[in-house]
Amino acid sequence: MKQNNTIRLLFINQSENDAVETNNLLRNSGLILRPKIISNSNTFETEIHNGIYDIILFTDNISDLSLPIVIKKLATVKSDAALIYIGDKTNDEVLQLMKAGVSAVVSEEPEELIELVVKKEVAALRALRNEKQLNKKISDSENRCLQLIDNSRDAIAYLHEGMHILSNDPYYKMFGYESRDDIEVMPIMDLVASEDNAKLKETLRYYAELESKDADPQESVQNENTLKVTGLKENGSEFQMKMEFQPATMDGENCIQIIIRNDGLSQKAQQKLQAKLASLNAQCQETGLYNRRYFIEQLKKAVDNAIDNDNNAYLFFISIDKFIEIKKTLGDIESDQIIVDIADLIKNTIKEDISLARFESYKFSAIVKTDDEQHAMQMAEVIRKTVEAHIASASQKSIAITCSIGVMRIDTSNSGTQSCLTHVQKACNIAMQEGGNKIQLHVPDAKEMDDKQLTRYWNNEVSNAIKQKRMFLVFQPVVNLFGEGSEDFEVFIRLRDEQGDTIFPREFLPLTEASGFSLHIDRWIITEAMKILSERIAAGHYNRFIIKLTGVSLSDAKLFPWIKHNLERYKLKPEHVIFQTKVQLAAEHLRHTQHLSKQLHQLGCQFSLEHFGKEANAFALLKHINTDFLKLDSELVQNIATNTENLEKLTEVCTQANEANVKTIAPFIEEPGALSVIWQSGAHYIQGTFLQEPSTSLDFDFSSFS
Repeated sequence: MKQNNTIRLLFINQSENDAVETNNLLRNSGLILRPKIISNSNTFETEIHNGIYDIILFTDNISDLSLPIVIKKLATVKSDAALIYIGDKTNDEVLQLMKAGVSAVVSEEPEELIELVVKKEVAALRALRNEKQLNKKISDSENRCLQLIDNSRDAIAYLHEGMHILSNDPYYKMFGYESRDDIEVMPIMDLVASEDNAKLKETLRYYAELESKDADPQESVQNENTLKVTGLKENGSEFQMKMEFQPATMDGENCIQIIIRNDGLSQKAQQKLQAKLASLNAQCQETGLYNRRYFIEQLKKAVDNAIDNDNNAYLFFISIDKFIEIKKTLGDIESDQIIVDIADLIKNTIKEDISLARFESYKFSAIVKTDDEQHAMQMAEVIRKTVEAHIASASQKSIAITCSIGVMRIDTSNSGTQSCLTHVQKACNIAMQEGGNKIQLHVPDAKEMDDKQLTRYWNNEVSNAIKQKRMFLVFQPVVNLFGEGSEDFEVFIRLRDEQGDTIFPREFLPLTEASGFSLHIDRWIITEAMKILSERIAAGHYNRFIIKLTGVSLSDAKLFPWIKHNLERYKLKPEHVIFQTKVQLAAEHLRHTQHLSKQLHQLGCQFSLEHFGKEANAFALLKHINTDFLKLDSELVQNIATNTENLEKLTEVCTQANEANVKTIAPFIEEPGALSVIWQSGAHYIQGTFLQEPSTSLDFDFSSFS
């Protein structure tokens, strides 16, 4: 798995606004953050027990949570998070704080200093955690080695300063002893005939010198590491043996490992044999490429890596065009040589780290480790052109060869290995059916995916669209029938796919809402809409924007600080922004919606409910939620010019809304005939294609309705 670069950041700060500003400063410096803001001791107790944090930023202005309490609590839960104090302190105070356990003390100005200190502490913390992980891996490795030693048929022992400190059963049995205790702490010299003592001493001295120099055994042991000597058993009998020596460590101490082989096969020969067997199992013998079985294993790893770690890649499927005709002309042997020739050509063309395999007969497959579609397509084009330019020779004939290539992206939207192979082969077949010598990129079809796949696909697609600036806003005018006040627009979202076609929210928003990903969409809309609105107001327009919120945003405790921050960031007055959500979502998240509406009104923003009036008890919801606008349900205005029943319902809803001092918006007005009827109903605003389709333009002429 790749390293997780997300920094889990805990702000202990009375001012959420200050914390948000610091958070944005750190994000803008390139850090990937998962922040949490707390402002009281109860929340801190919960977070520090349940959450794991990398950095804790503490300010001076917490009423019921002092710095000593935080330090003590971190020590109690054994947290390794770096505690950074933000505030002005004297040198003596800094010294005392760092002695107490504070990692760093930094003043609020300049802001860049906070960024540098956080980066330094994150680097130090990761180094510390890496060291702990490495020490654990070393310990685990030593334990596994001990298990392997115990299970080995070879005689193995470890020496320190010429004395046995560890041995396995085959070792002491080889020398005729009854237990390990008889061997351990015995000098190795006692197990070798006297005439070989000098040779053994010289070898031990050589490896002792390697220990003292802390040399890398792979670099230092250039000569033969074996020694043939006469062994001496406990009963005095002698036997011939070959000892292998290797520098080693045991419990952190340098020592020497001795192996006496049971089967006479050297370690080097065993390693060569194992490597050869592994190679034979993974390779196609004719082409030298990976075989199908091994490739499918690698593809499974690539798919898992994309889903689990967001490490995307590209899958190629390459087929020699019209190979059946070539085989009929040349025969089996010569056509097989063509396959080998093309395999060598492709292998020598691609210089990058890829997994290239002969998938079957005249078809090849490859996994390209890149997240860049343009780069992947360029690589496929290089292969296509190289094969096209190559002249194959067989039976003294020159044959022009071309290939078709299917390409598909391996990312979080893929459901498995077989699905990837099916899609990429389908893309390759399309290229072949169109005459061959082509590249076809697989474009996911919604019909091919289940809900889980679709959710992963759209989350990934929306994320990429935001990064690549393919997500954009459109605006539809909302006209006041009484010609009063501002020039209002409702904000909608659109997505442009990589082919330039526009995708509407109904295709992706329900799935992103269900997965919680719509939270990121809402935040992007808020930021982008406020940026555009500030530019409009600066240019002299008096606009208000109606911005929609999905259900996951209603229950997000960080939404309000985000709204407040962006209003301040773009120097917007709150009265220019109206937030809107569906009636059904407001009812489902009643407590959160009630709280958010209250916060927005205290700030100066207004609140709206849409799809309102369809239910008989619709107005009961207004007892709990402070609402300024009601955007009526489409059923109330459907065929309003001719449907008297709908007109009566509409008039009744508008009358009740007027009595509650709530303004109503009649949407989906598509024809001039509905305008006069809507006027009679008592609605305050109209919206619909009769006025204007949602558009990137904000140049609607409101004066024609004044």
